[in-house]
Amino acid sequence: MNDKVLVDTQSLNTEAKILFAAKREFLDKGFSGTSVRTIAEKAGLTTGALYNKFKDKDSIFAALIGNVFNEFLSLLKQTHTDSSDDGFYSIKTTDISFITEVSRRRFIRMLDFFYDNYDEMRLVICNSKGSSYENAFDEVIELMEAETIRWLKKDGINVSRRTEFFIHVTVSSHFENMKEIFYHNLEKSEALDYVLDFNAYHCGGWKQYWMEQINGK
Repeated sequence: MNDKVLVDTQSLNTEAKILFAAKREFLDKGFSGTSVRTIAEKAGLTTGALYNKFKDKDSIFAALIGNVFNEFLSLLKQTHTDSSDDGFYSIKTTDISFITEVSRRRFIRMLDFFYDNYDEMRLVICNSKGSSYENAFDEVIELMEAETIRWLKKDGINVSRRTEFFIHVTVSSHFENMKEIFYHNLEKSEALDYVLDFNAYHCGGWKQYWMEQINGK
């Protein structure tokens, strides 16, 4: 016998109202500037009804962006895994045009994700101060540092403490540059032009730096 699953449509509707109102408030005023009382009022609910669905303001924020941010982390991991489809390239011997093309595809995938999930990523990047997601990109940076170091070691490059610090600064700057898309409200076509320019600059400098390290300059 099949058991029927009863759905409380009123409960689902209440949650949807809260999230809809909260998203608009967070986008307009940021996490710190938004109050639970205001969210409840905009949702047409009492604060008590809101607290029946969410523990606090941070849990509302997390409900809006948590899944999307986790998808973003998965995308970054996948882009490095997919590099193996192109064959392993060497910092020492691979032509800069091939390195630039592989990197270009990674940038475009990231850009597509940003614009497919624009509001959620904007909340993380521009509106999360004071929330548990304020430093969420630290996890992104740590992930990409580890992947970069793994790639360099695979290429037989010694990764010293100095090198690790350089990678940390480079990766941090890399994502700060990507955040400029949201800081300046770029249209996707403008963002694509920016990303392609940045990618060419990034790959050229990256290749030159490592060749100098390899040659002991």
